Amino acid sequence: MTFWFWVWVVLAAALYIGEMLTASFFLLPFAIGATVSAIATALGAPIWLQWALFVVVSIIALVLLRPVAKRVTASRPEKSGVDRLVGMTGRVIEGTTTSGGSRARVDREIWNVATDGDEQLEEGSAIRVLRVDGTHLIVKSKKED
Repeated sequence: MTFWFWVWVVLAAALYIGEMLTASFFLLPFAIGATVSAIATALGAPIWLQWALFVVVSIIALVLLRPVAKRVTASRPEKSGVDRLVGMTGRVIEGTTTSGGSRARVDREIWNVATDGDEQLEEGSAIRVLRVDGTHLIVKSKKED
């Protein structure tokens, strides 16, 4: 095999490995282009054709893989800990004060809750969690949504 064949093979291998380590779908089109160029080299293609194939195949693969990459990488990471509570709804089970004397059940857990403003929380009212402040959930009445 010729020198250029091994250049393309090593480049393709490095790009495939880089893609596996990053999972961004950015290196994959270039790895495919290098693979096609290595095959062309093995079939006796001149160097200008190898480079032309590398560029053209890489661009085509990049255009075709972008929608797949967006679909795969667009997912948001799962919220964990108390961050998962933001946006959830619950129900006041005790108290009616705005300063944090109320307690509410949110996702099978009971939390101390307070409102952001002067809103009164009545026992039994539905609430939505705005944020977490220490051991308190800052909430608003769900009827305001």
